[in-house]
Amino acid sequence: MAYPPTKGKGPVANVLPMETRVRIISALVEGNSIRAVERMTSVPKSTILRLALAVGDGCERLHNRLVQGIREEEIELDEQWSFIAKKEKRVTSEDPADWGDVFTYSAFGRRSKLILSWHVGKRTQALTDEFVSDLRARILVVPQMTSDGLTLYVPAVANAFGPGMVDYAQVIKQYGYSKSPDHKFEPARNANFIVKTAVFGAPDPARMSTSGVERYHLTARHMNGRKRRLCLAFSKTVRGHRAAVALSVCAYNLTRIHASLRITPAMEAGIVKVVWSVRDLIEAALAEAPSAAPVRQPLTLASETGPVRQLPGGKGWLRLVHGGSASGAAPATDPAPPDAPAVPTRLAPVPPPPVATTTPRRPMRQLDLFDRDD
Repeated sequence: MAYPPTKGKGPVANVLPMETRVRIISALVEGNSIRAVERMTSVPKSTILRLALAVGDGCERLHNRLVQGIREEEIELDEQWSFIAKKEKRVTSEDPADWGDVFTYSAFGRRSKLILSWHVGKRTQALTDEFVSDLRARILVVPQMTSDGLTLYVPAVANAFGPGMVDYAQVIKQYGYSKSPDHKFEPARNANFIVKTAVFGAPDPARMSTSGVERYHLTARHMNGRKRRLCLAFSKTVRGHRAAVALSVCAYNLTRIHASLRITPAMEAGIVKVVWSVRDLIEAALAEAPSAAPVRQPLTLASETGPVRQLPGGKGWLRLVHGGSASGAAPATDPAPPDAPAVPTRLAPVPPPPVATTTPRRPMRQLDLFDRDD
């Protein structure tokens, strides 16, 4: 099927009309596979792949420019599994190094529902450090961050933020407490199932959670067909997988209205003022030029009511942390009923205890390990 040439910019501007490109990208961000889109639009698979790569690469550049200077106080970190070409247990020594299990790191803003940062690759310390360092360069306030029990996060957060510049906690789920064979799909409701641990700073236990980013990863599997399990839509190259992730992230941030916000996450974060259409996203992505990576800015405290003193050398702040309940406030007491008797303001003096008449005990002395005090 031949298409008339169209005016515009980008590597596919003279191949497909804009209406067809919108149909293709709209189908892809709804979780359809490449061959399904080929059947839906009658566009060859090779053309769809070229368009998806071009728009995905542009979305990565677009996200790099737009998502900077974010004031997000609560951030959740998590990684999502998928694979390239074949699963890890089937990878041989002759296969490329990129094949096998691959993970998508995501930083989720709890208030704005925005994806602040994302990285694709093997779950290694180097990639974790790069991911957390990129997140640090995109925010302006000291956040409370929560992740799962992945040990790679601890040195990455310490190196990227330093002491006094982050309140970091881990939420660990003890699946060993489950007795059900379907524990991976329906976790056991056990009091010891979730363990919350403060790692750096003074995180609020009431706000230690990864439920937001885990719920986003569920949405991401529906938006990106390459992440689905037990299907043929998996990625064959890491470049194609990264482009698909970039496309789904930008579509989620800019074009999809969040049910709880009634606006897009990008609007809630103050990045854009209107809801973007898929056409707007395609045009912006294809026209986006490469830009430099974001530069770290000094972090400030979002809101602090107690006494605060900044430490020298940009090492953070000395803050007063209230103890007591999980929220940091003093434990509340139940009010007295209306008919309760009034409590006197001054109590009667307590008489001294009677003088003991028993024989005084012998003086205390140091005992040996096997000595007995008869």
